[in-house]
Amino acid sequence: MFSRPLILSLITILLLSCSGEDNSETQSTQTNDRYKSGVHYEIIDNPTTVRDSSKVEVIEVFWFGCNHCYALEPYLARWKKDMPQGVNFSKSPATWNEVLKTHARIYYTAKALGIEQQFIPAAFNTIQNEGRRLTGNTELEYFFKGFDIEREKYKSVSKSFGVSNAVDQADKRMKQWGITGVPVIIVNGKYRVGASRAVGTDGLFDVVNFLIEKEKKYSTAN
Repeated sequence: MFSRPLILSLITILLLSCSGEDNSETQSTQTNDRYKSGVHYEIIDNPTTVRDSSKVEVIEVFWFGCNHCYALEPYLARWKKDMPQGVNFSKSPATWNEVLKTHARIYYTAKALGIEQQFIPAAFNTIQNEGRRLTGNTELEYFFKGFDIEREKYKSVSKSFGVSNAVDQADKRMKQWGITGVPVIIVNGKYRVGASRAVGTDGLFDVVNFLIEKEKKYSTAN
């Protein structure tokens, strides 16, 4: 039989992230830094370029259906309020399957319609607290109607080239970054930070800030 402490440890590990597949093990590198690769963050094997090299790019990979992503929102809001200067922040939806791709599409549709700020908490609340899936066409038409977006406008924008391309690009980024669970924070296309036993939710943005400072020396603004 398992001991109670062992069972609690196993539960903690299982609850760390919403996963698309099993997380791979990483090895720690020996440095004098406060936070270490393989322990507090991971170095991405295939880094991506940033849109603006004069700033450090921070991207949260998320899913509206992930309760851990929902729980992270207040922490994210506090961090954004005191976000370090010279940082570009954005969200990028996960796209493991058709349900997630549908949620990615409605996120980019909301962004294209200029209602992103109201839409994000509403979508999280509807899925997490009301138990609605937000995947059916009629359901989504009515949902957007709540933001004064008429049915034809919603359909036109959601099927547009711009939104479809945004979903495709999110899918490519997720695969290139090796995302296996959300929420995950990507710093400058080089580093992957997620909650773990070494990095709790409270400390996640401390690691992000550490990596931002690490990357600032490479910024073209310097």
